Amino acid sequence: MNVLPLILIISFFLIAVLYRLNHAKIIGNIGEKKVSLRLHLLQDEYKIFDDVYLDINGCSVQIDHVVVSKYGVFIIETKNIKGWIFGTDKSEYWIKNMYGKKYEFRNPLKQNYYHVKMLQTLLQLSQNKFIPIVVFLKGATLKCNTSGNVVKINHLNRTIKRYDEVIIDDEEVHRIIMILTEQNIKDRKYKRYHVKKVKENVSVKSQKIKSGRCPRCNGMLVERKGKYGKFIGCSNYPDCKFTHSI
Repeated sequence: MNVLPLILIISFFLIAVLYRLNHAKIIGNIGEKKVSLRLHLLQDEYKIFDDVYLDINGCSVQIDHVVVSKYGVFIIETKNIKGWIFGTDKSEYWIKNMYGKKYEFRNPLKQNYYHVKMLQTLLQLSQNKFIPIVVFLKGATLKCNTSGNVVKINHLNRTIKRYDEVIIDDEEVHRIIMILTEQNIKDRKYKRYHVKKVKENVSVKSQKIKSGRCPRCNGMLVERKGKYGKFIGCSNYPDCKFTHSI
């Protein structure tokens, strides 16, 4: 019996299963690589850090890209998502709508705000020295109503160069680069630990929402109606502004 065809079939099946299980991660990595290539077209006065892992006061932080320059520290969150993208500054989740199918993902502006606050602690810089940017790849149509920098990849470098006022001196730029170089964790075990913790946090949050409890303050979740339709909000509003789409 020729076992070669059977081996090929099994191999193909295993590859298909692994791809399906890691599809989101693969797509995300592809997006980050494309953004990295675009960023490295910037002049030498910009120092690029890709896929940054940091442990800051016991908190695990992963940042897609950090660009250090005398014009500021750019914190870049990459989203390789296709379809119509809807979101606001304050919404907890954004919506991707593709062919009528809706998918929810965490507000990337809030993700980036968290990254800025953590880097403030690490680098001891004022918040005005940081410029957060959310970049979407080709295939996304932005329908967002935001005040922050939310751009397509072809506008990324142009957005960065728009900031042309010197706000960090050369000595401080060198200090920031040294800290990020020394603190950036390359260990694969730590990266797996970070991914595990993120998944655990998402699971706990999801369970709380399903049980009708606010994941922020443990208040009751109630149905509300807003400008963009029905949504779930915390009963402790305005003290707690947690929202979730229906």
